[in-house]
Amino acid sequence: MAGAVGRPRKNSPRRRGSTAREEILDASAELFTTQGFATTSTHQIADAVGIRQASLYYHFPSKTEIFLTLLKSTIAPSTTLAGDLEALDASASMRLWALVAAETRLLLSTRWNIGRLYQLPVAGSEEFAEYHAQRTELREIFRSLAAEIVGEDDPRIDLPFHIAMSVIEMRHNDGVVPAPLSDEELPATTIMLADAALDVLHVELPGNRVARTLELIKKVS
Repeated sequence: MAGAVGRPRKNSPRRRGSTAREEILDASAELFTTQGFATTSTHQIADAVGIRQASLYYHFPSKTEIFLTLLKSTIAPSTTLAGDLEALDASASMRLWALVAAETRLLLSTRWNIGRLYQLPVAGSEEFAEYHAQRTELREIFRSLAAEIVGEDDPRIDLPFHIAMSVIEMRHNDGVVPAPLSDEELPATTIMLADAALDVLHVELPGNRVARTLELIKKVS
């Protein structure tokens, strides 16, 4: 039947998502974050979505590719934003604040705490070298911005990145989105952590930082 190729369902949809791909990612995020990578099978993922196992491979060639897609989704948008920040006529402190805010906002916007996936042993595998390269790139951007403020030799330049990542330990993994994405406001936790990232560098907080960050995010999106 037209439109059914690659995605015959065993029953009605069970997951959130406007496409089968999104539903697969939602189910995988839950299973990977609650029971790990090794103990999650493609059969379990397909069953959680309500599709045949063979249909899952129409959207993803392997469980590894699903895992990589989820990993990259936690940092790719912020890496892209960081590139736009370079062209922004703003101080290093404003750019760093915006980057911390953007990354924490992203990690609070998902149903499942996928930021924790990088902590799983399998995430260190060479199979995920692409993710590690992106994560290293993002971390270096954080360091570079902090170095503009306090100097390259200051050991605190690593702290803003770790402060941003601390949001992973602060949120729940219960299928409830802690802070849905909004064009009008930033989550309170995001503001707190972005402020803390500058406070640890002993730098004054930029004026109108929330509105300026939202404006930048809107332009990028």
